[in-house]
Amino acid sequence: MRFAHNFYNWDRAWDDDLDLRLKLTKETGYEGFEAKPAAIGVLAQVVKEKCDKLGIECTAIGGGIGEAVDYAYAAGAGIVRSGVSKEECARWVDYAGERGIIITIHNHLSIQNRGKGAVETREELLRYLDERPGIYACPDTGHLLLCGSDPVQTIYDLGERCRYIHLKDINPAAVGKANSGGNNFWELGTGALDFSGVMKALEDIGFNGWVTVERDCRVDDYAQSARNMRQSLRDMGY
Repeated sequence: MRFAHNFYNWDRAWDDDLDLRLKLTKETGYEGFEAKPAAIGVLAQVVKEKCDKLGIECTAIGGGIGEAVDYAYAAGAGIVRSGVSKEECARWVDYAGERGIIITIHNHLSIQNRGKGAVETREELLRYLDERPGIYACPDTGHLLLCGSDPVQTIYDLGERCRYIHLKDINPAAVGKANSGGNNFWELGTGALDFSGVMKALEDIGFNGWVTVERDCRVDDYAQSARNMRQSLRDMGY
């Protein structure tokens, strides 16, 4: 497995400083990062050049499917995180595959879209994949917990369809409460997540891809929080 960090987890004051965010990604112990094109703020070719110099990778690109695939291809990323309609699924799977890219769907708590096609729970994630051959999963452990789904069981149920993962922890009091606000996201290894169980499940299904570590919460020291979470993985042998 390889470990990345999401640009969303850096200070918003750094949004215009790509060099700083890339430098911190490497200095805090990560091999790559995920972001949306608008959050990166420069052409994909520039991202690739900067990453090559630092020895890190643009791991995944999120956002709208068309822009995300094209940007990921130019930036050297092999994963796109985006929703795809059933009707357009085959076309986008082929388009991405021709460029060496896989498309993944990420479960995310979405109160405003609940019951309107939102993919939040383990069951909704599995159903989404069943209806869209060629799409893979990016289970988000934190959002699964917020919805009351078991991340460990979800990983086992996904099996080889789990090709990417967002690893995050939450406040034990928030489990099943469907509330992503406040300070419900905690540092990895300090909350309700069965951390060791998740890592064992990934090992058991033969997962050897990218794991993006997230906190999804505003904190006083972003770099130290990123280091702490990377250290929690090292303490487990990763």
